[in-house]
Amino acid sequence: MNDLTLAINEKLNELERYQAFLQSQIENRNKYEAALKDFVRPDFDLEKMFQSNMQAFEHTYPDIYNAFLNYQLTRFELHMDDGNVNIYDTEKKVSLYKQDVYQDSYVQYLGFQEKPSVLSNKFSVREKLTDDFIHSQFLNELAVTLKAQNEQKKNNRLPKVIPSLMLMGVGSGYHIQSFLTDHIVKKLYIYEPHSDLLYLSLFLTDWATIFEQLNSNNTELHFSIGEFDSELGVSKEVESVFQRFGRFFSGYTFLYKHYHDDYLDRVTKQLSVQFVGNILGFGFYDDAILSIENFSKNFDVPFLRPDSLDELKDVPVYLIANGPSLDKDIQWLMEHQGNAVIISCGTALSALYKYGLKPDFHCEMERCQVTHDVLASFYDEEFFSGITLLALNTVLPSVFAMFENKVQGVKWGEASSKLFAQGLGLQEKPALLVYCNPTVSNCALAFCEKIGFTDITLFGVDMGYKSEQHHSKNSVYYKGEQDSGLYKHKAKYKLKGNFDNDSFVETDEIFKYSHSVLERTLAKNPHLKVKNCSDGAYVEGAKPTQTNSLVSAAIENKAELVLHIADTIKSSETYTSDAFAALHNDVPLLLDLCDLFIEQLSNQPASIDAVLDVLDDQLRRLSSFHNTTISYFDELLRGTILHTHSMLVNSLYSHEQESKALENYCHSAQIVCNYLEAIKEDYTTRFG
Repeated sequence: MNDLTLAINEKLNELERYQAFLQSQIENRNKYEAALKDFVRPDFDLEKMFQSNMQAFEHTYPDIYNAFLNYQLTRFELHMDDGNVNIYDTEKKVSLYKQDVYQDSYVQYLGFQEKPSVLSNKFSVREKLTDDFIHSQFLNELAVTLKAQNEQKKNNRLPKVIPSLMLMGVGSGYHIQSFLTDHIVKKLYIYEPHSDLLYLSLFLTDWATIFEQLNSNNTELHFSIGEFDSELGVSKEVESVFQRFGRFFSGYTFLYKHYHDDYLDRVTKQLSVQFVGNILGFGFYDDAILSIENFSKNFDVPFLRPDSLDELKDVPVYLIANGPSLDKDIQWLMEHQGNAVIISCGTALSALYKYGLKPDFHCEMERCQVTHDVLASFYDEEFFSGITLLALNTVLPSVFAMFENKVQGVKWGEASSKLFAQGLGLQEKPALLVYCNPTVSNCALAFCEKIGFTDITLFGVDMGYKSEQHHSKNSVYYKGEQDSGLYKHKAKYKLKGNFDNDSFVETDEIFKYSHSVLERTLAKNPHLKVKNCSDGAYVEGAKPTQTNSLVSAAIENKAELVLHIADTIKSSETYTSDAFAALHNDVPLLLDLCDLFIEQLSNQPASIDAVLDVLDDQLRRLSSFHNTTISYFDELLRGTILHTHSMLVNSLYSHEQESKALENYCHSAQIVCNYLEAIKEDYTTRFG
């Protein structure tokens, strides 16, 4: 398909979207014709409104105020159509509204009230639990309860109290006023890609009153203006915003797109697809306990030094994961293995073992028994000898024991790591790794960045699959040509292909989240020069590169260099597990915290609004422990709180009648209380 054909098809798609938008406007006007009879169009002096709004922005958003002091319109302008004010797009030669600013905004809002767009997480019910985690038991019970509650829901009208709302497009701004007149919004994200429109809204809508309403309802607001560098930019920003709002709010949020615009359409669609990432990567109580148990036994393993080695910045690295495209590139890798330091990721080692390609370093990150069992299933002492293990401090001691040479990196954001760092006092800290989950590809890239490697080439980092084959055929995921059943196809999403913009890679939630973390890592570390040879998903920040176009040369004395690297990256400091004694001393404090949460969740709620305040307060209480000796309580309980609270919010909106919704919430809250009681018992047994 040539560029001209692509351009024509894209233009046709845009026209179709515009016609669909116009049709929905017409249908809304017809549907709400009776309501329009009582509609009173705002009547005020536009210039006086502008001056009033500028004063409001000067106080609330001074940056926007300063930007608009001597602002010059570039694309949009005010027009009068049949005596009614409208906004005219000088580029598209069309008015933004079909008839007029106020009536069109109002009927669109009425349509959304009746049939809103909701982004909510689907919490799956597990018929059979395959682990003994407290978290799995109670989360599954919550999922069963929530499923039954949602089956009784008859309609999905916009509720009086909205937990979180994402408004895509300011336009005239009048719809925002309508929302806040009729509803209480707890968390509000407003995005307008065109500064012209926000500027014009200052003439058309009473922003001073909007800010007063937000303030009286204690609404937390985030304003965003201008186009992002990429369509993924809005998703990355929203993720950051909800980390401040409280990520559990993303478990049930409303999405409102105001006007038709090709760019706004694309980023809104992208946001809808990417939004699931906000609830991934939480962790949970048992996970935190496992990290503590493992790390406390790993202090005989050398730590990664804190400072990157500048001498390694030009040393080429081949980072090999277990995507299906590994099989396509393996012959090239076999022929050029002497041209770079080779790092294998997780189960890729099983494929490389069968192919007879021995990596120089191997990376592991998972803390569960399965990591050991997979390695044990093909363990060969001669093959493993000489490979240096790069693993997180939370990995099982039995995994470290399989490798003669090993280095551990401290994963930041773990209760065990926080305890360890707090106990160091003035002693120099080892390397603290970030962006090292959810997959081993993320972990290996984090190690590379911290070690000092910058010339990195990715192989088998597919982040999905183009066919039924989901991993290398020579890995533990296959027995000959037969799928071993270790991985279940769960593709729900698509990512753009690495070598062809028109192709897509199917992927699941974990790989999709891993993909976004890879892109975030590269965006945060522009000094990394990464090439992507994987025939999988395109990764922004990594240059798509076919293997036959790679230019490489053999490394002189590679074996000597690898030994030097393996030795030099180790910290010279000696560390102890003394800090873990605090766990035993702080048991009464954790029990008191759990009791407080249980008491709050057990109280009969007065309203949905009151419940959201309680859930928000509990999360912020965990954050308040920062810079205290019990700051690790946050890492210990945050995942549990985020998971359960996101489900409680869903339960809170499982019925259109507030009384019934609160009844459903109380039933679900009791399960969370039982979960916290189980945590108390388990924690006391372990550390009391």
